Amino acid sequence: MFAKSMGESEMNGQDVVPPMPAPTGVSDTEVVPERSALGRLFGIFVDPRGVFASMRARPRFLLAFLIVLVFQTAFAILIFQTGIVRDTSVAQLEAKGKDPQQIEAMERFFDSPAAPIITTVSGDVAFGFGLLASAALLFFMGNFMLGGRLTFRHYVSVVAFSWVVSLVDHAVRLALILSRESLDVRLGLGNLFGEEIGFLGRALDLATDPLFLWATAVAAIGVSVYARKGFGFGAAAVLPGFIIGILLQAIR
Repeated sequence: MFAKSMGESEMNGQDVVPPMPAPTGVSDTEVVPERSALGRLFGIFVDPRGVFASMRARPRFLLAFLIVLVFQTAFAILIFQTGIVRDTSVAQLEAKGKDPQQIEAMERFFDSPAAPIITTVSGDVAFGFGLLASAALLFFMGNFMLGGRLTFRHYVSVVAFSWVVSLVDHAVRLALILSRESLDVRLGLGNLFGEEIGFLGRALDLATDPLFLWATAVAAIGVSVYARKGFGFGAAAVLPGFIIGILLQAIR
């Protein structure tokens, strides 16, 4: 019977191809069990593909958003209390040759009790806006430009969890700021330049910061897993936000 089937296949000009082994990793059709909240937060650092696959049906973001918000607020308060922000801002005004009255007004603001509150609240508002804006840009690139067919909630989830990973970058920068008492912290190729590196130097430093690239790669993985596409699809969707983020942070 088997020989007959083989003969029929050869007569029809068809080759008998043995079944291919199943690929390793998370399959698009594989049912991935949902992880706990803590499992997602810790897993995003070591197994981002598995974490996003477990949230494909129900993307989560609220806890990740709150965790990042709390740490960002704590980082801002710590830096503000050291006086580094005040000294740097005043020094920048003096370097630009601003009117002494403007400099004195800046000093009075930083010395006022309302300064830390205003700075922290405005930073938190900017953080929330940045999350939504980043997700909206991903939505535009992934859905309208690349045909991802994901919900806005998926993209918010990607941004929130990639920002959890970016906390490592922020923690390292905070430690260096406190130890050096300077906001000029470089983790990339900006270390090859002199004291004043300018806009292009800061942009290059951010673009080559391995911790910043790690968080960006996690975002690309998230988009690709949610969309059931390859990593290149996620990288293409994330690239515009990556460039815009570098340019905005390099302006100071």
